[in-house]
Amino acid sequence: MTTRTEIVFEIDQAALGGYSDSWLAALWHVGQANPAPHGDRAAGELAEGIGREIIRRWLAAAPPELWRHQGRDYYWDRLRRLGHWDAAGEFVADDPGAQSATGTDVDVVGGHS
Repeated sequence: MTTRTEIVFEIDQAALGGYSDSWLAALWHVGQANPAPHGDRAAGELAEGIGREIIRRWLAAAPPELWRHQGRDYYWDRLRRLGHWDAAGEFVADDPGAQSATGTDVDVVGGHS
């Protein structure tokens, strides 16, 4: 009975885009377990190619954040600093003196606070 097994993987770097996700994940491990010496050019290029394909797929499946920053955000924040909305949905300006007492510097005319 033999206790030693040799497994050979043939990886076509030009075909990485056609491999299934599970096979590509397995190839990532194979590429990292490659017994080539550290710094080997071919081993590095293989691992990098597999990694880039994994990243490409992940980014393709990750939805972009569309609404984090919007043009109205600055003005909305400035308005929020000047007052609040009451229960009826009406905007009520806060007393500027009360805001200054709380340490919030508000520039009503414009510019930066």
